[in-house]
Amino acid sequence: MNLIPFVSIIFMVFYLAIIIGVFYLIYTWVNKFISLKKEQNDLLREIVKKMDKSQ
Repeated sequence: MNLIPFVSIIFMVFYLAIIIGVFYLIYTWVNKFISLKKEQNDLLREIVKKMDKSQ
């Protein structure tokens, strides 16, 4: 029985897992970045509203 096909399948699964993990990390980073930008925009809007009220 030859082990080469099994080893190549294991390596392919390992590389696919690494690629999927990298894409998942990129996806979570992008979502976090977008949510922080939205939060920053909301805070800036509140500051502008308070400055307009005080004048």
